[in-house]
Amino acid sequence: MGLHHGMSCVRTWKDQVSAFGGQFSFVVYDRLGHGRSEHHVPYEEDYFENRADELREFITELGFDSVHICGLCEGGAVALVFASSWPERVKTLILPSVGYYGDDQTIAKCEQYFHPWTELGESVRNRLIRDHGEGYATLKWEAVREAKPYVWSRSYDLRPLLGSIEVPTLVMGGDRDQFFGIEHAIVAYEQIKDSELCILPRVGHFLNEEAPVMFNEITMNFLQRHT
Repeated sequence: MGLHHGMSCVRTWKDQVSAFGGQFSFVVYDRLGHGRSEHHVPYEEDYFENRADELREFITELGFDSVHICGLCEGGAVALVFASSWPERVKTLILPSVGYYGDDQTIAKCEQYFHPWTELGESVRNRLIRDHGEGYATLKWEAVREAKPYVWSRSYDLRPLLGSIEVPTLVMGGDRDQFFGIEHAIVAYEQIKDSELCILPRVGHFLNEEAPVMFNEITMNFLQRHT
């Protein structure tokens, strides 16, 4: 099960669908408020709990008892909340480029990245419009800037959940991640009991898109060892 990052949709997995699909049923979907799913701009207080429950309903509807979950960035936060709430439904976790808490450094990087829509580069705007549609992309972007959710908030902290995760977990990061220092990945690796740590060299935040061959090989190796 692939969970995309917070400003994307299922398209983020374009380089993984065929790579994983040969040996697994790789299911991806647009979470509420993303891509072709229903529009939803409020970032409610229980945002991650609600998205985790959405995932539970989806897995149940598909008829799966348990699944492997790969969650990128915000998608990884959803995966962690899900695994903490329904551990019996998770076989393994793969957590690339996940932010586990808000701190001064990460908040400063968010402030630098999330410019007003009119100040965004053309390539960023075009990608958002491609993923979410012409009008909604602008609305979604500005809603994020207003709400400052996820790692943009000092109140955000998933570290208390890490010790409860008991399934095999692959923690991944890029050594040139423009949002999170590798200390985020190290914290997760140290606190999740049955975890492995992989830092990809010369790779930024979007591991699966920037280094798809390396990402796919590492992920498939992990899955094959835990299937």
